[in-house]
Amino acid sequence: MKKLFVFLAAAVISAAAATLPVSAAESFIDDKAGLYTQSNLAELEAKQQAVSDLTGWNIAVVTTDTGFGEDGKRAMRYAEDYYDDHFGSDSSSIVYLIDLDYRYFSMDGDLLNYFNTSRLDSMIDACNKKYFAYDDVGHLETFYRCLEKYYSSGTVEYDSNIGSKGILIHFDLTVFFAAIAAGTVAAVIGIAIVLNRYKFHHAPTANCYLNSNTINMYRRQDRFVREYTTRTRINSDSGGSGGGGHSHGGSSHGGGGSGGRR
Repeated sequence: MKKLFVFLAAAVISAAAATLPVSAAESFIDDKAGLYTQSNLAELEAKQQAVSDLTGWNIAVVTTDTGFGEDGKRAMRYAEDYYDDHFGSDSSSIVYLIDLDYRYFSMDGDLLNYFNTSRLDSMIDACNKKYFAYDDVGHLETFYRCLEKYYSSGTVEYDSNIGSKGILIHFDLTVFFAAIAAGTVAAVIGIAIVLNRYKFHHAPTANCYLNSNTINMYRRQDRFVREYTTRTRINSDSGGSGGGGHSHGGSSHGGGGSGGRR
């Protein structure tokens, strides 16, 4: 029986390892505006990948000299489309768009657990300080430090001001059926253990405990008197304010940014 138990346990572990998907976080810099030299890119991409490995988040930086306008609308749409095209709409990722007119962060998934208005505004201000000082390398290094800092600081309460729609859960049929299979095998193991340890006997009937010479009869009566129902109204209030000088929100993902040419 012990051999059977070991075999079934090994089957559960093997099934889980074989069916659950394993994927590493993706990280890259798409320097369309040509802000960085090849040596700069190699150094920055290594640092960015280290942050991605630490957090498990997909991270992309894309630079453009398109001039999307300083109202942020076109920049936001571009960043969100870029997000969906490269990472998928239900991932835990962040895309940092650095445009001639506007800088915008598009984020979703697990990242939204680590960002509120205060943290997002602080990251925007810190990155803008380096950007307007023409320190392009320091600009991205500041971005990486902010991600590391907020991840290490832990999660925050949900903040609707950054425009998040909530964390999306990706439903994977492979994982679903793997979980069913693992649960079935675990149930079989449990039943096998019980059968091995206990011997079952037929349950005696109530007649075994009765004295055949005497019969005792009782009458019991329950009366339902009255019912009381209490209803309480629950009021829900909501509200919030955005950060000054920055835009927050998005049609698809959480995020925010700010404009201005240097």
